[in-house]
Amino acid sequence: MPPTTSGRGRPRLESTDQRIFQAARELLRLKGPSAVNIDSVAARSGVARTTIYRRYRSRNELLHAILEHLIDPGPLAPDLPVDEKLRWVMDQISDILENRLGPGATAAIIADSDPEFTKAVRSRLAGRLSSLADLMNVDIKAGLLQPTTDPDTVLGVLVGAYLAETLRFGSPRTGWMDRAVALLAPAVVNN
Repeated sequence: MPPTTSGRGRPRLESTDQRIFQAARELLRLKGPSAVNIDSVAARSGVARTTIYRRYRSRNELLHAILEHLIDPGPLAPDLPVDEKLRWVMDQISDILENRLGPGATAAIIADSDPEFTKAVRSRLAGRLSSLADLMNVDIKAGLLQPTTDPDTVLGVLVGAYLAETLRFGSPRTGWMDRAVALLAPAVVNN
């Protein structure tokens, strides 16, 4: 890959950036934010501490950079049927908690063991969840959802149900998401 420039000094190699990011992400996913520091990222990535410090002035700056990539808003077509939207939300919850944040970061958020990290994650999730709530409000106005539906409660029920399923069984059982959506959809869909 061609080197990227940083303004002064030697050009940056994109592969170095990727190694740093990958090491930090793995540490976050497996062990939580407390495991992400410049020394541990250097050891795991094989990149010198000084090189990492040229890119990130602190552990917090590195964590924020990781979160920018892990929790990005994904588009949702507003014309999906309500049950498919609910399923899409469940898929997004699964992707964020299992694939992007991982068990280490999720546990740290639930325990609030790193309040600054928890606040940063909540801030990023708020934007993503707000757009989902906005779509639900559009469906309420269009008469597709019950007028008494509270989008934040629906999202909370979905996240809570997912966490409970994972807590009980280690990961969602086959077909669980479809059953959860089938259970919730009649409570919110306007007939």
